[in-house]
Amino acid sequence: MVAQTRAYAPEQKTRRERRIEILAERRRIKKTMKKMRAVTFDNDTVTEAGNFQFIELFKELIGFKDIVTKHLQIERASNCVYSASALIDYLTDCALLGHTRFLHMNALQSDPGYQIVKEIERFPEESTFRGLLKGMTWSHLIQLVAINQELLRRKARLEGKRLVWIDIDDTVITLFGEQEGATNGYNPRYHGRPSYKVRVAFVSGTGELIHLQLNPGHTNGMKDFLSFVKEVEALLPPEYIIEGIRADCGFADPAVMEYAEEQGWLYIFKLPKKATVKKAISYLEQHPRFWETLAEHEKGIQFAAEDEHWAAADIQIIQSSWDKARRCVIYREATQTEKTSEDQLTMALTSYSYQAIVTNTEDKPLPLLRSYNQRANIENRIDELKDGYAVEQNSQHRMLNNLLFSWIKAIAYNLIVWFKQTLMPENMQRCEVQTVRRVVLKVPGNVVGSGRYQHIRLAACPDLEAIVFTIQRRLRTFADRLRPPDESKVA
Repeated sequence: MVAQTRAYAPEQKTRRERRIEILAERRRIKKTMKKMRAVTFDNDTVTEAGNFQFIELFKELIGFKDIVTKHLQIERASNCVYSASALIDYLTDCALLGHTRFLHMNALQSDPGYQIVKEIERFPEESTFRGLLKGMTWSHLIQLVAINQELLRRKARLEGKRLVWIDIDDTVITLFGEQEGATNGYNPRYHGRPSYKVRVAFVSGTGELIHLQLNPGHTNGMKDFLSFVKEVEALLPPEYIIEGIRADCGFADPAVMEYAEEQGWLYIFKLPKKATVKKAISYLEQHPRFWETLAEHEKGIQFAAEDEHWAAADIQIIQSSWDKARRCVIYREATQTEKTSEDQLTMALTSYSYQAIVTNTEDKPLPLLRSYNQRANIENRIDELKDGYAVEQNSQHRMLNNLLFSWIKAIAYNLIVWFKQTLMPENMQRCEVQTVRRVVLKVPGNVVGSGRYQHIRLAACPDLEAIVFTIQRRLRTFADRLRPPDESKVA
C-alpha cells in the first residue's frame, strides 16, 4: 500500500480576515503614493555639467575663440543668428561633454546653467550644425587642420623645445548606412561590412593628436604613407623635434625608411612575416647559435620575468623592395604546450612565435622591444577617440562631412589633453575623457548668484572638492604664466 500524498490546500480565510488584508494593502499603497514629490520645470540655473566653467575659462585663457575666428573663413547668410566660429565652438563643447550624436546636442538647449557659463541666451538646433557641415568644403577642412595646428603651437610654446617620437596606426570604422567612400575591406569584427579606415599620428607619451585621415575601408596601410608622414612633419609645432617614428607591420614602407634616414630620424617598424623574414627565421633555426636570450643580451639590466621566454637574433636583411640591407632584430618567444599520448603520458612541448623589427637605432634587443611595445599605447588613444569622442560614428552621407566632424572631435581631444596636463591633479592626468567627464565635468549643479557673487553649487563630495581646489589653484598659476610682463619692468 502506498500512502496517498494530498495536494497542498491553502488555508481558508474568513470574509472578515480577507477584508482586513485588503484594507491594509490599500493603506500601504496610499501611503506609498503620498511620497510622490511634485515636479516643477522652473529651475533656470541648473546644469548637467557643474564644472564646465573650468573648461570654458581654460579656452578663454588660451584664446581658443580667437584661434577659430582667425583661421575659419566661412561665409554665412546675413540673416544667420550664429556665426561659423561660434558654431564650431559649440560643436567642440558638445564633443567635450559627450554629445557626439547630433540629436543629443539638443540637450544643451535646455541647460540654462551651461548657457549662463557661456554667456549666451540660446543654443542652436542640431539641424544648424548639420547645415554648417553640409556647406563646408575641402578648403574649410584645411582651416580646421590649421586650428588644431595653432592650438598645438600655443601649447608647445609654453613647454619649450623637446624631442618627440611619433606613433602612427590606423583603425577600422564600421559603417551602418550608405556613406560615400565606404568599401569592403578587412574588418575583424563585422566581416563583409562596408567601412572607413582612420589613420592617426600621436606624439608618444604626452598623446597630442597631430594628424587624422579618413580613407575607404580597403585602403592599404602603406598607400600614400610617405605623404602622410611629411604632412605630420609639417603640422608639428617648431618646438617639437622629431627623434623617431614607430608603426606596425602594415606601415613598413621602404620609402618612409629612406626619408627618415635622410632627415636623421630613427625608426622602428614591425616587419610582416613574408618570404624574406621567413627565410631568415628558417636560417636562424638551422643555426641556433645566433639566438641569445634577452637576459644574455642585457647582462646587469633588470628585466621582467616574462622576458626569460624571449630570445633575439640581430641580423642584416634586404627585401626585394629595399635599396640596401637594414638591421633587423628577430624575436622568438617560447611557449609550452602539453601533449597527451594514447597511454595518457603527458609531455611538455616547446613551440615558438616570431616577430621581426626593422630599425636604424643602436638599441640592444631588449630596450628595442620595450620601445616598440610603448607604441601599443596608441591603441588606447584610438579607443579613447572611438569611445570618448565617437570618431567611429559617421552618420553623414558625404565623406567630407564625416571627416570635418572628426577633425572637430580631434580639436576637442587636444583641448582635453592640454587641460589635463595643465590643471588636473597628477593622478588624473592620464585618465581618459570618459573618466574626466564622470568624475569632474558632468556633475549636476546650479549656477547661482549674480555678478562677482555668482558661483556654482554642487553636492557635497570631499574627493571632488579636492580636485576642484587643485584646478582652481593651477588655473591661477596658468593665468600668471600667460600674463604679459610689465613694460616698465622690462625697460
